[in-house]
Formats: sequence, structure tokens, C-alpha cells
Amino acid sequence: MEDGIGMTPIIAKHHHSDRDQIYTPENIVKHLISKIPYEDEDIWCDPCFGKGVFYNNFPCGDLNKDFFEIELGKDFLKSNDKWDWVVTNIPFSQPKEFIFKMAESCEKGFGILCLANSMTATRLQKLKDMNLHVVHNSVIYIKKWGFGYRTDFYLFMREPVSNFEVLIV
Repeated sequence: MEDGIGMTPIIAKHHHSDRDQIYTPENIVKHLISKIPYEDEDIWCDPCFGKGVFYNNFPCGDLNKDFFEIELGKDFLKSNDKWDWVVTNIPFSQPKEFIFKMAESCEKGFGILCLANSMTATRLQKLKDMNLHVVHNSVIYIKKWGFGYRTDFYLFMREPVSNFEVLIV
């Protein structure tokens, strides 16, 4: 397809804007948040607010949570702030950017819902090198999303859990 001046536009390798606005059901969000070993005074961030389902279910008051949403003029990838927990369903077209920005932005850990193939061995090793360890993984299939891909929720923490192991050889 040409752009009107004889040039073919360049489209990013992983451009899937139709899949970047797929919202997680609230019952799933509540279940995933229940896996996080938070303390009452912890500060939370939702980097991809969308309809607010993660943000609205964080177990804290409004003063202990923050959100970002590109469509509201708040770009998480440009933030330099830090929170105890950073938790969201990331845009499927930008896994690497969000994985490592969430890792840099968390004090205690982060929870990320992403396509199963987004968490590569190379990325897991880099996170381990950043002192972030997988302590929980939930495998999720949400039929209403309709595209048939497996999504995983990974919970990373600064402290490893002795009974959860990820082997990268």
C-alpha cells in the first residue's frame, strides 16, 4: 500500500495496534493481584491504565497508587519515578520496552501480563542480572479475547522464592 506520494510506509515489525487495547477481565485481575505479597503502605503503579481495571483493584487508597495511559498524555516509558509494585497488562506490540521499564521502576517487584512468547530466555536472564526473580507464573487463556494466544502473568521480585525455579541453560 502506498502513502499517496509513491512511497510504501514502514510498519514496525511488531505493530499490532488492534491487540494493544485488549482489556483484562476484572475477575482475572483480582486473582493476579492476590498473588502479590504486598504490605499496606506499598505504593503501586499501573503503566497501562486502559479502563482502569488493574488500578481500581490495587489494594490501597488513591494516595498510594499512580497510573499512566498514553491516550491520556501520560507515557510510562518516559517516566523516571519508582514504585514498590508495577503491575499491568502490557501492550503486546512493545514487550521489551515495558518489561525493562517496569523492572527499572519497581522497588519490590512487578507483575506483568503478556503473551507467553514475550518473556524470552534472554529477557529472563537480563532480569535475573537486574536482581529480579520469577516467583510466580500463571498461565491464562481468555476465550473472549478470541485470538487464541496464551498469555502469562509473571510476578518478579527482588527476593527469590526457594520453591520456584527458572532454569536458563
